[in-house]
Amino acid sequence: MVPSCKLGAMGTLLVLSLAGVSGPAGAVVAPDPQETTESARQEDSAQKTDEQEEPVDRIERSIVVTAAEPGFDELATESEIPVRSLDERGVVDLAEGLRDELALSASRRGPVNLDPSVRGLQEGQVAVLVDGTRTFAAGPGRMDSDLAHVSPHAIQTLWVVKGPYALTWGAGALSAIRAETFRPPFLADGEERGEGDRGLAWGGEVRGSWSENGSVADGAATVYGSGERTRFSLIVGSRSGDDYEAGDGTEVPADYRSTNVRWSLGHRLSRRTTLELSGGYQEQLDIDYPGRILDASYFYTRSHALDLDWHPDDGDRGALREVHGQVYVNRKDHRMNNDAKPTALPNPNRMPPFGLDVDLPAESNVTGGAVHAVLDGAGLEWKLGADAYDVRQDARRSISRRDTGMVVFQDVIWPDAEIVDAGVYVQAIRRGVRARGGPRKALEIAGTVRTDFVDTSAGRPSDYFLSNTTGDVDQTETNVSAALSGRYRVSDRWVLTGGLGRAVRTASATERYSDRLPSTRFQVAAEFVGDPGLDPEASHEVDVGMELRLGGTPARPGAATLLSVDLFYRVIDSYITVSQDPTLTPRLPLSPRTVYRYVNGDEATFWGGEAELRGLVALERSGTLAWRLGVGSVRGRDETFDEPAFGVPPLTGEVGLRWTSLADRGWLDLAVRATDDQDRVATSRLEQPTDGFTRVDLWGGWKVPVPGGGGGDLELRGGVQNLFDEAYADHLSSLNPFTGERIPEPGRRVSVAFVARF
Repeated sequence: MVPSCKLGAMGTLLVLSLAGVSGPAGAVVAPDPQETTESARQEDSAQKTDEQEEPVDRIERSIVVTAAEPGFDELATESEIPVRSLDERGVVDLAEGLRDELALSASRRGPVNLDPSVRGLQEGQVAVLVDGTRTFAAGPGRMDSDLAHVSPHAIQTLWVVKGPYALTWGAGALSAIRAETFRPPFLADGEERGEGDRGLAWGGEVRGSWSENGSVADGAATVYGSGERTRFSLIVGSRSGDDYEAGDGTEVPADYRSTNVRWSLGHRLSRRTTLELSGGYQEQLDIDYPGRILDASYFYTRSHALDLDWHPDDGDRGALREVHGQVYVNRKDHRMNNDAKPTALPNPNRMPPFGLDVDLPAESNVTGGAVHAVLDGAGLEWKLGADAYDVRQDARRSISRRDTGMVVFQDVIWPDAEIVDAGVYVQAIRRGVRARGGPRKALEIAGTVRTDFVDTSAGRPSDYFLSNTTGDVDQTETNVSAALSGRYRVSDRWVLTGGLGRAVRTASATERYSDRLPSTRFQVAAEFVGDPGLDPEASHEVDVGMELRLGGTPARPGAATLLSVDLFYRVIDSYITVSQDPTLTPRLPLSPRTVYRYVNGDEATFWGGEAELRGLVALERSGTLAWRLGVGSVRGRDETFDEPAFGVPPLTGEVGLRWTSLADRGWLDLAVRATDDQDRVATSRLEQPTDGFTRVDLWGGWKVPVPGGGGGDLELRGGVQNLFDEAYADHLSSLNPFTGERIPEPGRRVSVAFVARF
């Protein structure tokens, strides 16, 4: 037993299509996104020249959920599996779409900007990257998540790593989500033949949808061009919503307006080198948050990244295979208000009796960069890299009398907090190892070691904070993470997976520097005080899994049934939790008298897993019928309080059927999702149980060719979410701070949509 590295979790591969796929499709094989740089894209374009002028929906777009070291592409099973797209379900929020997949969930605090959860890990425990850049929530109340400000329509690939195996992506990845936005591939290179650039191949799409419950309107347009030396993409979208009705008739405040733009421009400086500029802008206005004590006036998000890629010429057998560098900035401005909250109204039966006017501007700005090189040597593939980010967060609250405008008090929520993390890593992958008595390339092993150097500081915390905390406000850390994982192909039908890893996460600005601020992760409206000297969390995981293909033949792999099982066990040392502190006094007069303090607990343990069974039936003269069964379970225990861990999702099961027409023009998808009651709750931290529910969704669509040819088409879609108008709430969603009730999900919601591709 290694004393400093307890066993934790790892797993298998699940691939789901994200756009434009009707019926079953082959399993998408996705390498590590950091390794899918210009070299891989150009190699793909050279092999698939005829596909590069196809519309957006025919370019590979996928979700990949794995608990392994990203990059085990050679040993993925060959079974065809049925797929379902977020796009087809009319999803307007990425995290909301992910919560329908096994092992994933999300916290709802308002109509959009849900906060993703992975196997019971939440908020800062889930590292989020967008096009390789680190991003963090804009405000201390987490009205948004790290993933919130990217439109689902802009996503090309979304990786979710369920354990501590994304160590080459960045620091603090107990689990990780990485979103890659759409960029068309370059056309085949004509330079070698002296043909020059053959011009741009153009494409795009226009889409729109409307849902009656909540008046959710969503529209987007995409245009892109691709040549041998230049490529670009531009995606513009807008969405809005109104109050929706829950299954029991309750009206839930859910107003919001959002506009977003995403772009990329890439140019091949030479056959070896590519320079690419990408970025985005989003504004969200007037957002209701029934799960927070305030609403959001606005979010303004701006992001810019510059990437430089180098790869050797084809046929070059040198050791250096790739060099990649990136610099970026992410800027987020956010403002909160209480205009529509009970605190804005006078009430003679409370103290103070007059209405309050709360104004809380905040900002969260990140500057960072990364560089890595890939080399071959000693029979191994080596990846050497470094990355760094500097996140600065500031928030200041002002509370005034609404009747006279007199300032009651002002205070600092985030005291100009700054966290700088610089990390270096080395990864080695051994591919193509022949196991004794087994087939070639039966065994693949990958290992990564990472070291992060962390500095944290704050501007000027309040006198109250300084007198009620110990230790220096400024802190330094050195955190070591490591992971080892592998896949073994027992036969063409059977693959075993396994691994163990350790990932270390530094405490966030909220956990370190909160000055009687309501918590987000712990849901209750009490006030919480940070601790600048918190030790980092260290997650240790072990996982075993398998993929088994039953039936089918090499000539007809789609006739197979695919069984996948993934089991994990995780221990988090120095677990950051909260504990009541009777010596602390609340800041706000309307807050509960109990004040909590962020503390390092003893440890927390989590265990569980997922199992899925998928199959395909050919229907004579009418198409195919794909079916799926799945179940996922997570258990957790906080040893500090000898009770269940806070925020663990309940046992969840799913059943699905999907019919696809012979010509791939039409499809119908029926999905049933059910959860058990969740009564394993952290009672000492006021967590409330939730009832189980069963939700039925029905979706369908039909494509027709656009007159005049050109390869375009028009697809009409429609569906009903929550067909039987079930009244339910997700266990991870926040409580209404004024009623104590968990935010309910929408009742029956009928939607219509169209997508025109050219």
